[in-house]
Amino acid sequence: MTTSFKSALLVRGALAAAVLAATGTAVAADEETGSSYDNYVYFGGFYMRADKDRSPRNESGDSFGYQAAVGQRINDNLWVEGQFFGDTIETGTSNGTDFYQTGLGVDLQYAFGQRSEFTPYILAGIGGVYNDVPGRDEVSPYANIGVGFTKSILGFDGLRLRGELRAVYDDYNEDTGGSEGKIDYRAGLGLEMAIGKTPEPEVIIKEVPVEKVVIKEVPVERVVIKEPEPVDDDSDGVINAADKCPNTPAGAKVDGNGCVIEQTLVMRDITFDFDSARLTTNAQRLMENAVAFLRSDSSARVTIAGHTDNRGSDSYNLKLSRDRANEVRDYLIGYGIEANRLQAVGYGETRPVASNDNEAGREVNRRVEFRIQK
Repeated sequence: MTTSFKSALLVRGALAAAVLAATGTAVAADEETGSSYDNYVYFGGFYMRADKDRSPRNESGDSFGYQAAVGQRINDNLWVEGQFFGDTIETGTSNGTDFYQTGLGVDLQYAFGQRSEFTPYILAGIGGVYNDVPGRDEVSPYANIGVGFTKSILGFDGLRLRGELRAVYDDYNEDTGGSEGKIDYRAGLGLEMAIGKTPEPEVIIKEVPVEKVVIKEVPVERVVIKEPEPVDDDSDGVINAADKCPNTPAGAKVDGNGCVIEQTLVMRDITFDFDSARLTTNAQRLMENAVAFLRSDSSARVTIAGHTDNRGSDSYNLKLSRDRANEVRDYLIGYGIEANRLQAVGYGETRPVASNDNEAGREVNRRVEFRIQK
């Protein structure tokens, strides 16, 4: 087997291995999310270590070249790239002519992650190259495999530094006794720039079950807030809030402030034991109302007048009426009412207000009156 045939087998075997590795990695990297952009252009330069068979002195030659490319994403991690390149191969011969190459090719790249971050990739591709060699110009096919990386720089997501290493098999044969085909090695560095519209991030709408909310009308009792009824504890026609003289005796006339005006008031609740000046038990209890009245209205002065019916002698009835009036006065003084505000008089049977010919009239005539002065 010839040396050139062995070299061709080695390069083609390496190319197949790279493609298989890319396929296997694609399966293993199914969690990658792909690139943050869809298209790019690349401009860079490379240093090439040329196959030694390209030199008349059978030595590896140095070469510097340029490369321009346009890339398009196929899926999340796989890219296709079209490229144009050119280089000059130093022959190492004094005053000799250097060799020139220009070529077009297509590569497939598999990126291990987002190209905006530090992202390694592998590549494999084919194309055609024009070898400009004096007297032996030829267009020949080539194949290459390689590895590289991209990394965003200067804080711009669409600008990336790109570096790569390639092994390029060129099927060129100058018919000078060298091996068939050439293998060159290239190390390149350049800038990759995103073009076109950056794809919008995918929005995933996920249905989330929520608890069903049921709005139910529930009847409620109507609450009515009523204004409080005005209160008039002493029933004098003036409510408590405006009454300056509470505890008015029942039946007494009052002014707008609830204070008793001058008048003669019959105290029907003041009664005595039969044929006596002693207050009944019920009368003593009801006398508390008179005490409260005089305490709340300190300006009131009272003349207590006692009256009897016509049964008995005039002198007896006069004395009885005076005794009863004094009994009432003494009772009030005993509960703290000033004595100078109270006067007691008795009129006996001399001032009837009803007929003494019947019991109903006589009952009305037996009475105690409060003559109120201010």
